[in-house]
Amino acid sequence: MKNGKYCIAIMSVGSGVGQSIITSCNLSKLPITTVGLGMNPMAFGAYECDLMDYVPLIYSDNYISELIKKCMAYDIDLIIPGSDDEAFILARHKQVLKDAGFKVLVSEENLFKLVRDKALMCEKLSPIVDIFVKSYSLAEIQMQLKEGDLKFPLIAKPRDGYASRGIEILLDKSDFIKIGENHIIQELAIPHQNDPFRENYLKEIAKKNNAQVAEISIQVVTDKNGDVIGKMSSYNKLNNGVPIEIIPYENEYVWSEIDKLLPTLKELGHRGPLNIQGRLTDNGLKLFEMNARFTGITGLRAIMGFNEVETCIKDWLNIDTPITPLEINRDKFGIRQVVNKIVSLDANKEVRDLSLLLNKRHLKPVKDILVTGASGYLGQAIIRLLSDLDYNVKALSRNKTQLMSLYNTYDNVVCYDNSDLYKGRLRFGLIDCMIHCAFARPHRSNLEVAESLKYTEELFVMAAKSQVARIINISSQSVYGTKQPIYWHEETPVEPESVYGQGKYSTELLASTIKQFNNHSNVTSLRLSGLSGGQSGLVPVDLLYKLVESCVKNKTMKIIDGSQMMQKIDVRDAAAGIVNLLKTDSRLWDSVYNLGVKKSYTVKEIVDMVSEIAHNKYGIDVTIETIDKKVSSNFGMDSSKFYNLTNWRPKYSLEDTIISLFDYIKSEEKNIMVKK
Repeated sequence: MKNGKYCIAIMSVGSGVGQSIITSCNLSKLPITTVGLGMNPMAFGAYECDLMDYVPLIYSDNYISELIKKCMAYDIDLIIPGSDDEAFILARHKQVLKDAGFKVLVSEENLFKLVRDKALMCEKLSPIVDIFVKSYSLAEIQMQLKEGDLKFPLIAKPRDGYASRGIEILLDKSDFIKIGENHIIQELAIPHQNDPFRENYLKEIAKKNNAQVAEISIQVVTDKNGDVIGKMSSYNKLNNGVPIEIIPYENEYVWSEIDKLLPTLKELGHRGPLNIQGRLTDNGLKLFEMNARFTGITGLRAIMGFNEVETCIKDWLNIDTPITPLEINRDKFGIRQVVNKIVSLDANKEVRDLSLLLNKRHLKPVKDILVTGASGYLGQAIIRLLSDLDYNVKALSRNKTQLMSLYNTYDNVVCYDNSDLYKGRLRFGLIDCMIHCAFARPHRSNLEVAESLKYTEELFVMAAKSQVARIINISSQSVYGTKQPIYWHEETPVEPESVYGQGKYSTELLASTIKQFNNHSNVTSLRLSGLSGGQSGLVPVDLLYKLVESCVKNKTMKIIDGSQMMQKIDVRDAAAGIVNLLKTDSRLWDSVYNLGVKKSYTVKEIVDMVSEIAHNKYGIDVTIETIDKKVSSNFGMDSSKFYNLTNWRPKYSLEDTIISLFDYIKSEEKNIMVKK
């Protein structure tokens, strides 16, 4: 266990089984970290694991020794195989791995030897219960042919085959030319007379096609001692050995026959998952295959409530006892088709190197950054910095005319409005990173906050569907409320006290769900201190602005209490921090960071600082009036986690921010005078 989480190594993450195991783990709320191990940098499942790494080919002499090294490096608690051969190899080396300190979720070697040899499986288990298809050796077939007792059609399979590979349909004796010594020949399990797919099955067999319809898939799951903790069956249609249509199925007769096998299977070492495949025929249940592993529809069963992976993890690691028996939701059916995953080249050096080798250059050397709320205070500050760097910027706001007036001199900024968004002119598939700044400010109405939250949801759904690689959501220190002692860190309980604070926390939750569905999308929310500073887009509602404005207009600076603590970050620093975050490896991002300055000041200290700067720099003498009324609200965050990640620190002091406000307000007044 590492950092309060159990580390689960999932093997063969490029296989359908490995992917299905990962799906099951990701559905679980157990405190687990998934580590995908395999050989292929483009393995589908690798990008749904929390971490990924490489191990040699499972047939390599150093496979087990290298696997042990990886398990030591990641503090692995449990190893789960993701393919037939790998499960067998891990079963053979189970004791070696145990001696090295690692548990393996796998049955014993004796069971594998039986189920991997279809002829042996039928020979050993048929005396217990006669539900296995008849199997013949080539010699037996030749004898029956000579005697004229052989009935066609038949099916020939490799003795240790799986997923319908190497199968041949035999319609007459001339087809035996295709059969080798490694094949076993079996009777066909033809669907019974009342099966809705029987006619289709026979038509396909006549064409020598192995029609994979009307199959009964039986899953029996035991705990680490071999006692049953769950069993279910489904009626499946397959394509090339892969189930694509799945309906939960219950038949008392089927279970009465299967139950007769279970004591023997336990004795042979059945531990964890066991899949049994067959059909109901006119002669009863006929089984033709067993696999002592999870299956390609393990993840689908988990979605339907039968999360056998989670249950086995709990049992093997003694997380939750006693184990609750598994059940499936029989009011659902499953369908499977190709799933698309789009991954940034930044996520894998090997794939990036391959792309460079093939193309002789980076196909997209410049990243496309979408900035929402591009006409706002922070949005403008971010885009000003990005425009000087090697990025293409897509600026999104409600008012395109305003955006174009702001950025018409920027060569690398393209402006969009919501019409472009909803009409598909802004293509999320081209976006490498989204910085989401668009949200109503704290002084806006509850209605505007609600509308902003709805807009955020729409944007995040679009980003999730297009699998945008990096998303930075701008949140606020207001999620902490004011009742907890400063300085708040990211683990401080969230306790928003305003509709705005609740809205911002809601955006964080929406952002985190993207990661739940697209593990390869890296998402973080930045909780910003109060923004200030004399920059374009400033909205004159900030206390610091009002204090400086009072000085410029020779008004009395009025404060209530003065002992309350405040933390202000210059908008230029906030933008710089965000741009520096873009330069980090997004795979290292946590879900939340505080972004502020190191120190909070009392309102009295801030007023004195404003007064001193007004006098010394601008020759303005001001009057300060303090209203004697206690105000218990303090603001202050610890941002060291963000500093350490980005190796960046704020540049502007509070004095710098105050000076920028003086200059901005005086400049604005001058512009007004000129216009008059």
